[in-house]
Amino acid sequence: MNTALDFFGNLAELFSWIGLGLGLVFLVLWLIVRSVSGRWIETDAEVVTESGGVCLRWMSIDGLHERSISAAEYDQLHRADRVRLFYSQHAPERIRFDRIGHGENTLRLLTVLLLGLGAVALVASIVVLFIEA
Repeated sequence: MNTALDFFGNLAELFSWIGLGLGLVFLVLWLIVRSVSGRWIETDAEVVTESGGVCLRWMSIDGLHERSISAAEYDQLHRADRVRLFYSQHAPERIRFDRIGHGENTLRLLTVLLLGLGAVALVASIVVLFIEA
């Protein structure tokens, strides 16, 4: 028996169990977060500068909404007059500037990486199994 090939086969099998097992756990977590997060609707918001500060105003199905923003947030928006934002369908006062939240993006990336690692390791362990036979 080839000890290097045995070691590689065992390592590939270990990575396939870890990758596929944790990948499925993160897939379930990602799907839960995605379903709890709900639907985010895209809209345009007006940036209104008043004497007291800066605020965003946007329309939803429920009506007009307003949120104050800090000077740092205003600078991040490049001092634009209109911005594109996404509001929650269930709570229109909740907004974000990206379609998908950072937590959801992280879970999606971990899911893809771990399932990819598990799939590649599974194929490698099957190839080693056929080489040894």
